[in-house]
Amino acid sequence: MAWFKKASDADLQQSMELASAAAKEARQNGDRKREDAFHEDLNGMVDEAQSRGWSNTSGGWLRRK
Repeated sequence: MAWFKKASDADLQQSMELASAAAKEARQNGDRKREDAFHEDLNGMVDEAQSRGWSNTSGGWLRRK
């Protein structure tokens, strides 16, 4: 089981933001392996966010209330 399945909403949101920034930095530095690893983690986090009823908006992920 992935760690983010047990994470709080706030921890999941923060982790998604950090992983996204890290993937962007890796892409800018030309580190394809690192970028791919962060995107793989992000895919799992996105699946978890959607299972919690979050919505993807142009400004980022909107948590359910």
